[in-house]
Amino acid sequence: MEKHVNEKYQESYYSETLSNGLHVVLWKKEDYAKSLFMMSTPLGAMDLEQVDEAGKHYCYHAGIAHFLEHKMFEMGEEDVMELFSRMGANVNAFTSYNETAYYFSTSNDIKKPLELLMDFVQTLQISKESVEKEKGIIVQELNMYQQMPDNRLLMETFSSLFQNHPLKYDIGGDAESVCATTLEELQQCYCRNYHPSNMVLFGIGDFDVEAVMQLIRENQDKKEFSNQPRLYRKEVVEPHEVARKEYRFAMDISIKKQAIAYKLTGLKDSSMRNRMEWCFKIMLDAYFSSLNPEFQAWIDGGIINDYIGSEVDFGEDHGLIMFYGESNDEMRFKDIVAKTWKRMQQEAVDKEMVERLKRRYFGQSLRSLNSFDDIAITYIRNYFEGLDMFDALECIDHICEEDFEQAREILKNADMAYVVIEPENS
Repeated sequence: MEKHVNEKYQESYYSETLSNGLHVVLWKKEDYAKSLFMMSTPLGAMDLEQVDEAGKHYCYHAGIAHFLEHKMFEMGEEDVMELFSRMGANVNAFTSYNETAYYFSTSNDIKKPLELLMDFVQTLQISKESVEKEKGIIVQELNMYQQMPDNRLLMETFSSLFQNHPLKYDIGGDAESVCATTLEELQQCYCRNYHPSNMVLFGIGDFDVEAVMQLIRENQDKKEFSNQPRLYRKEVVEPHEVARKEYRFAMDISIKKQAIAYKLTGLKDSSMRNRMEWCFKIMLDAYFSSLNPEFQAWIDGGIINDYIGSEVDFGEDHGLIMFYGESNDEMRFKDIVAKTWKRMQQEAVDKEMVERLKRRYFGQSLRSLNSFDDIAITYIRNYFEGLDMFDALECIDHICEEDFEQAREILKNADMAYVVIEPENS
């Protein structure tokens, strides 16, 4: 095991990559009663086309990572959730655009639930009948999300931005893709992406690190895994132009919901992506939040209300910045977004504001280190990106005006999409 210590945050963890390729991280948190373990694969909703080391291509239906997450909780006749419950542990899972994760937390002994976590994630026991039954459950879940205005606004914005990129699909896919998914496709996707060499097992709590690592080694030594070639997400060729310049639809709401999103070019280097996202976050907080002196005037003038915000996201082959809010005054909302976008492109953020925000982010980082979920997810996502978690957090301290200049150049190459949800009876 290798020990990693960060003096600034006063945190330490141990890591080891086992002979089968599983990367294990154990984070010591003294005097905490709870423990959390998370096992994750970098198979997410964007992984619809993959390429292996030999150049062979694999294609899947949209939503397959989410479909697999649903089916993983079956172990023959056993209900995995019920098994964890009997051990006094809470188990859950999630699928994002970039990964799928399974995790449990408990204040009891961790040995049995940890063994169960490794065993059920590394075993796929599903039948054609259970797959067919699950399709109806997933479609029903997708229909439920379609009735949620905030979720619908996000998804329609992504659909407006992207012509080819998988971000245009819901994480769960759609009814057509779900119904077209087969048992064989799920099995093949599982074998290729759930191999230990693709995965991370992360544990955090006040436990005997060496004893837990030995338990994990012994569990993995009992299992045999067929060799699988290394997989990579196939890069998507995405046109510069958005798929839809403007899109409107109606739902049962009282005030119009709007999203204005700018489509940008992806950034290949993960360290640069991290740096640029911090720059954009600073800009957005400075110009499009309550830190902006004009913000209260926007509220007093009825242009916005408390439902307002922004998002930034970059990958190797995609980039976007989105503004959203509730307002029946469309033109004035579009105007403040346009002015914000112009400021981001042309103005240097006040140095005092930059330092103020750096201190705020540092405080948020410190608070996040009290959340086991936040630590696990942040570590795993950075690991899959090839970044050290603490280096990624501390990047904010080293951002300088040259970085902001680079960020402003990126903003110049953008196309815009506008999405509106109107009240049904308007």
